[in-house]
Amino acid sequence: MRGTASGRTIRIVHSDNYKTSFSYSALSRTYKMQMYSHAAGGFENTVDELNGKQLSFDNLLICFAPIAAYPGDSGDYFFSRGGVQVGRWEKASPEHPLKVYDDAGAELLFNRGKTYLAIVDDDEWSNFSYQ
Repeated sequence: MRGTASGRTIRIVHSDNYKTSFSYSALSRTYKMQMYSHAAGGFENTVDELNGKQLSFDNLLICFAPIAAYPGDSGDYFFSRGGVQVGRWEKASPEHPLKVYDDAGAELLFNRGKTYLAIVDDDEWSNFSYQ
């Protein structure tokens, strides 16, 4: 994603009790996941209970929508390889595939690997950030 804005640290607020954070590692070319813990008073690494390794993803797709409405199209952020692209998403019905488009209207192609998909209520847009 050459020529795109930087997207190395991403914070998503789904609600007061559910917050996630991702940090891009240039070494592994993945986004490392953390979740907010009220007990710890901060973010902690999110680990796979089967192998004890921190969860990581090659791509992140963050879609904002009024949760009660269908389909959403409020705005989207696609993070890959430390960069970010802004676009929009479409999903005509539960049976139709999710489609993601860039600002020019071209369908986005995802890099190979695991992708984290977050659907976030429009009410939390002001709490979302990335650098």
